[in-house]
Amino acid sequence: AEMDTGLPQVLMRWGVLRRLLADQMSSDCISYNNGHDVVGYTSQDDGSVRLVQSNGTEIGPSTPLIVAADGIYSTFRQCLASDTCALDTIDDRMEGIKYNGRVNIKAVTKGVLDPEQYLANHTYSFFSPDGGVACFAGPAGEGYTYWAISVADTDNDECDLMELVKCKQSAQQKKESIKSALLEKLRGLDEPLVDFAVEKIEDTHPDFVYVQHSEEAEEIWPCLVSTDGNVVLVGDAGHSMSPSYGQGANFALEDAASLAACIRDADDIALALAAYEESRLERCKEMQQRSADRAAKAMKGEEAE
Repeated sequence: AEMDTGLPQVLMRWGVLRRLLADQMSSDCISYNNGHDVVGYTSQDDGSVRLVQSNGTEIGPSTPLIVAADGIYSTFRQCLASDTCALDTIDDRMEGIKYNGRVNIKAVTKGVLDPEQYLANHTYSFFSPDGGVACFAGPAGEGYTYWAISVADTDNDECDLMELVKCKQSAQQKKESIKSALLEKLRGLDEPLVDFAVEKIEDTHPDFVYVQHSEEAEEIWPCLVSTDGNVVLVGDAGHSMSPSYGQGANFALEDAASLAACIRDADDIALALAAYEESRLERCKEMQQRSADRAAKAMKGEEAE
């Protein structure tokens, strides 16, 4: 990236970046633990809208525009897909999401890769020949390292690890067992090239292990803006994709910068949203397809770019 753009590559933990962004906003603009059961929005007499919960209660202030950054299980993506202001039930937001057949286990831990064996500020990876396991580790800000292991969920895989992570809800309560099973699986590969990952997993407290089933939207809708102009999708809400290229967060940041620039430069919100949609749709569709193709090749053990 630095060679292509002339700009330095900066790696930081997601939590640090969110804090930096939040620090740029007034404290009264941010609220927490709200909206987990939002099913849509209602229109007000003045043309603004408010969020509405599954019990019909309106929450939050009225606003002319909802910037929907509500992730892969997006209420507002489904609202746009069905051209409605609100879903019938909160479960409707699960529609249109597919499981890619891999489980990703990851963490950020203090310390760096052994400087006698690994170069500083470099990311290392390993791919098993059959596509069953992919390992990654690299810098996550000064003094921190991230590691991520992607394991294929295959029918002939009877290892303890896949049994532990099969259920998304219970997996988060079994982190110590998952860490042990993951180390057992990697050591069972009898492959010295995974030592960089094993070392960092051993150093990680189980509480910091995160389990994620690889999922993505079946397709990107042909629009990122609602027909009434009250909602615009950003991030995974608009273009959830396979993590095979690790571009989810990057594209969300691109969305934010593009939307801000469009609003700044346009004469009104409607023109700004039209410009945003035009600038983002094709790029997001292309990366979603490339990510899906790369993930499919990885599942079969084929070489991917």
